[in-house]
Amino acid sequence: METLDQESELPKMDDNIQNYRQPMVTSVGIILGFILGFTGNWALQPVDKAEPFDYFIGAGLLLSIATLIFTLYRILNNAYPQDDTARYYNRTLKLFITGLLMAFTSVILAIFQMMTHS
Repeated sequence: METLDQESELPKMDDNIQNYRQPMVTSVGIILGFILGFTGNWALQPVDKAEPFDYFIGAGLLLSIATLIFTLYRILNNAYPQDDTARYYNRTLKLFITGLLMAFTSVILAIFQMMTHS
């Protein structure tokens, strides 16, 4: 039984990666701005006592911010492997999606938590 490696079957990308960079930089910037603003407001909410769930949400928000910043670094990095551009940007896309999922999961959990404590 053969297993297929999805990344090895990616089409070769041309060296003109401008079409891939601009939309990703824009979306990462917008999402980071939203997440940073939300995190700032969420962290300043008055609470009587921090619950363990607060730490889980905070860790998720911080990890998502770190992942998105690392994704932005990979997008803007000019020292990417020229011979394997498709694999490099496929991995960058996976990091972006991971950061996005962590961010929105944390935001949804924080919203539900605020609704239940109101």
